[in-house]
Amino acid sequence: MNARICFITGEFPPMRGGMGDYTRELGIALARMGHEVHVITHINARGANHDPRVARHLTVHPHIERWNWHGLRRLIALTRRLEATIVHLQYQTAAYNMHPAINTFPWWARRLLPKVRATITYHDLLVPYLFPKAGALRRWITYFPARHAHLVITTNAEDQWTLESAGIASVRIPIGPNVHPVPVNAKDVAEFRHRLGIPPNAGVVGYFGFLNRSKGVTDLLQAIRTLVDAGRDVHLLMLGEQVGASDPTNQGYRQEVVSTVHSLNLSERVHWTGFLDDAALSCGFAACEVVALPYRDGASLRRGTLQAALVHGTAIVTTYPRVPQGDGFEEALYLVPPENAAALAQAIAHLLDTPSVRRDLQERARALSRRFTWDKIAARHVEAYMSLLRG
Repeated sequence: MNARICFITGEFPPMRGGMGDYTRELGIALARMGHEVHVITHINARGANHDPRVARHLTVHPHIERWNWHGLRRLIALTRRLEATIVHLQYQTAAYNMHPAINTFPWWARRLLPKVRATITYHDLLVPYLFPKAGALRRWITYFPARHAHLVITTNAEDQWTLESAGIASVRIPIGPNVHPVPVNAKDVAEFRHRLGIPPNAGVVGYFGFLNRSKGVTDLLQAIRTLVDAGRDVHLLMLGEQVGASDPTNQGYRQEVVSTVHSLNLSERVHWTGFLDDAALSCGFAACEVVALPYRDGASLRRGTLQAALVHGTAIVTTYPRVPQGDGFEEALYLVPPENAAALAQAIAHLLDTPSVRRDLQERARALSRRFTWDKIAARHVEAYMSLLRG
């Protein structure tokens, strides 16, 4: 049984953002299984069909100018016109400009679109801004769509547990990597390092992802300073763009990170690549002995940046998850406490000094990433969709 599926997402390529990349990869995987997939998104994604993979598999409708009450009316009208079987909201507060209108969509869908089965995936549970001293109302509006959707999907154990503690049942389906590894050779990697001015014998620690306060980049900078002060020739490779399209707070944090680089006298040891295509990103990961992702809220399977490092088979230092993730997650990573630059520096030093431990983590990372292919993720979505349509 094939379905007509309509995704709603606040961002979509060429807009930069993990949720948009996720929607693209999941949509393509579902289309390859024979389902008809549409995407309703922001007008800034008007170049989406320039991507041959997108044009071949998806129909993108970049028609929402603003994610407000007017945008909600436009969204409902578009959804009705598409006559989709499943309407699937990809939810992350920042992707909808912190406006609560999108949170009411499942409630309206039940009343105005009776043939639609409304689904929501929570990419995080961050609360929107409403007004000063909104307090508990912000949490209430975050959970509101889940209480009215026909199906709720979470991407990790922590968010599933949080919703369950509020009396909301969900199906847990992890995300997959939003990048595609490309084979590289030693010459490519050496040239990549040389272009960035990294000495041939220096130890390289990598970071991948947008700059966001939750990702602990200033902790990583403190750890690099500690290693340099201990006499190590260590460089930090900042892979990818610095900020995305959705979260305006990232710009302020970027300034804080740049200021920290200068105050710690690390300007000659921190290398920024900017946006990288898949081939260049694979070179970047291969150039790193260690990848450090010191999330302040703990490592989680909802992190696309972590998934990217796993699929590239890197030795990863990250922080203890708040909730056990399962699937061999913890065993594939070198874990340290969050917001602890000293422990992070010690872990990086250990991995730089111990190639055998690095190789073991690299193999565990590859094995774990094979659990989260898009074909498997799409199949689990179809199973949940079909169960929903069968009532």
